[in-house]
Amino acid sequence: GRWLQEDRDWELNIQGYKSYTKDRQVGRGGGVALLVRDEIQSLTRGDIETDDLEPLCIVLRNCKGKKTLMGVIYRPPNSRLDIGCKLQQELKLACNKGNATVIMGDFNMQVDWEN
Repeated sequence: GRWLQEDRDWELNIQGYKSYTKDRQVGRGGGVALLVRDEIQSLTRGDIETDDLEPLCIVLRNCKGKKTLMGVIYRPPNSRLDIGCKLQQELKLACNKGNATVIMGDFNMQVDWEN
């Protein structure tokens, strides 16, 4: 999670990069951030939302016009596991538009890599 104080957002102000953030609305901690180089066209996808997760989705467009959906997600440890199903549905809709998709973050889930 991001966990910066409002008056400390300068920490994400890095020359040559645009910062995108999604702060936790309730409680302490949480939130996510993504830095994108200035020369890469980017915009926020605010339509990919869930109540229990903290998703930040950005569409990147390269110099040839190809789009990539970048998602940064934080799932608090005690949130419902089934909320991932709703996020999956929303991401599926976003991917149906033909964009390449990269999802990263802290999902706070056990993964059985063997099965």
